Amino acid sequence: MVFFGLSDLTWLGIIAFVACLVFGLYMVITKKPGIVRSIKDTADYKDKEQYAFRGGILILCLAGACLVMIVISFFNTLISNIFGIVALLTFGYFWKKMHDEFGPV
Repeated sequence: MVFFGLSDLTWLGIIAFVACLVFGLYMVITKKPGIVRSIKDTADYKDKEQYAFRGGILILCLAGACLVMIVISFFNTLISNIFGIVALLTFGYFWKKMHDEFGPV
Protein backbone atom coordinates (compact mmCIF):
# COMPACT_ATOMS: atom_id res chain seq x y z
CA MET A 1 0.00 0.00 0.00
CA VAL A 2 1.27 3.42 -0.88
CA PHE A 3 0.42 6.34 1.40
CA PHE A 4 1.54 9.86 0.42
CA GLY A 5 3.73 8.24 -2.23
CA LEU A 6 5.78 6.28 0.32
CA SER A 7 5.80 2.48 0.62
CA ASP A 8 5.13 0.54 3.81
CA LEU A 9 8.84 -0.14 4.21
CA THR A 10 9.59 3.56 4.13
CA TRP A 11 6.98 4.31 6.80
CA LEU A 12 8.33 1.57 9.05
CA GLY A 13 11.82 3.02 8.63
CA ILE A 14 10.55 6.50 9.51
CA ILE A 15 8.79 5.20 12.64
CA ALA A 16 11.92 3.26 13.68
CA PHE A 17 14.08 6.35 13.07
CA VAL A 18 11.89 8.59 15.22
CA ALA A 19 11.63 6.01 18.03
CA CYS A 20 15.41 5.41 18.08
CA LEU A 21 16.08 9.15 17.96
CA VAL A 22 13.79 9.87 20.91
CA PHE A 23 15.04 6.96 23.06
CA GLY A 24 18.68 7.62 22.24
CA LEU A 25 18.47 11.33 23.01
CA TYR A 26 16.65 10.62 26.27
CA MET A 27 19.38 8.24 27.41
CA VAL A 28 22.24 10.53 26.37
CA ILE A 29 20.74 13.67 27.90
CA THR A 30 19.42 12.23 31.18
CA LYS A 31 22.07 9.51 31.57
CA LYS A 32 19.33 7.15 32.78
CA PRO A 33 18.80 3.71 31.22
CA GLY A 34 15.15 3.76 32.30
CA ILE A 35 13.71 3.79 28.79
CA VAL A 36 15.49 0.62 27.73
CA ARG A 37 15.41 -1.41 30.94
CA SER A 38 12.48 -0.15 33.01
CA ILE A 39 11.37 3.15 34.45
CA LYS A 40 11.47 1.60 37.94
CA ASP A 41 14.82 -0.12 37.42
CA THR A 42 16.62 -0.74 40.72
CA ALA A 43 19.46 -2.96 39.46
CA ASP A 44 23.03 -2.26 40.51
CA TYR A 45 25.13 -1.24 37.50
CA LYS A 46 28.87 -1.33 37.13
CA ASP A 47 28.57 2.24 35.81
CA LYS A 48 24.99 3.43 35.30
CA GLU A 49 25.86 6.75 33.64
CA GLN A 50 28.23 5.16 31.12
CA TYR A 51 25.67 2.42 30.42
CA ALA A 52 23.02 5.02 29.62
CA PHE A 53 25.35 7.32 27.67
CA ARG A 54 26.93 4.61 25.51
CA GLY A 55 23.61 2.84 25.08
CA GLY A 56 22.07 6.12 23.93
CA ILE A 57 24.90 6.63 21.45
CA LEU A 58 24.36 3.11 20.09
CA ILE A 59 20.63 3.77 19.70
CA LEU A 60 21.39 7.05 17.91
CA CYS A 61 23.68 5.11 15.56
CA LEU A 62 20.80 2.72 14.91
CA ALA A 63 18.62 5.76 14.15
CA GLY A 64 21.23 6.84 11.59
CA ALA A 65 21.15 3.36 10.06
CA CYS A 66 17.35 3.61 9.84
CA LEU A 67 17.72 6.92 8.02
CA VAL A 68 20.15 5.36 5.53
CA MET A 69 17.74 2.45 5.14
CA ILE A 70 14.93 4.89 4.29
CA VAL A 71 17.04 6.51 1.57
CA ILE A 72 18.08 3.13 0.14
CA SER A 73 14.44 1.96 0.10
CA PHE A 74 13.67 4.55 -2.58
CA PHE A 75 16.07 2.77 -4.93
CA ASN A 76 16.06 -0.91 -3.95
CA THR A 77 13.97 -2.48 -1.19
CA LEU A 78 15.98 -5.72 -1.08
CA ILE A 79 19.26 -3.92 -0.42
CA SER A 80 17.45 -1.73 2.12
CA ASN A 81 16.25 -4.82 3.99
CA ILE A 82 19.69 -6.41 3.91
CA PHE A 83 21.25 -3.18 5.18
CA GLY A 84 18.68 -3.03 8.00
CA ILE A 85 19.38 -6.61 9.06
CA VAL A 86 23.15 -6.04 9.04
CA ALA A 87 22.72 -2.79 11.01
CA LEU A 88 20.54 -4.54 13.59
CA LEU A 89 23.02 -7.40 13.99
CA THR A 90 25.88 -4.93 14.38
CA PHE A 91 23.85 -2.97 16.93
CA GLY A 92 23.17 -6.18 18.87
CA TYR A 93 26.86 -7.07 18.95
CA PHE A 94 27.94 -3.68 20.26
CA TRP A 95 25.02 -3.54 22.71
CA LYS A 96 26.12 -6.89 24.18
CA LYS A 97 29.70 -5.58 24.55
CA MET A 98 28.46 -2.41 26.23
CA HIS A 99 26.07 -4.34 28.47
CA ASP A 100 28.83 -6.68 29.62
CA GLU A 101 31.15 -3.79 30.38
CA PHE A 102 28.77 -1.37 32.13
CA GLY A 103 25.53 -3.28 32.71
CA PRO A 104 23.84 -4.66 35.80
CA VAL A 105 25.93 -6.82 38.07
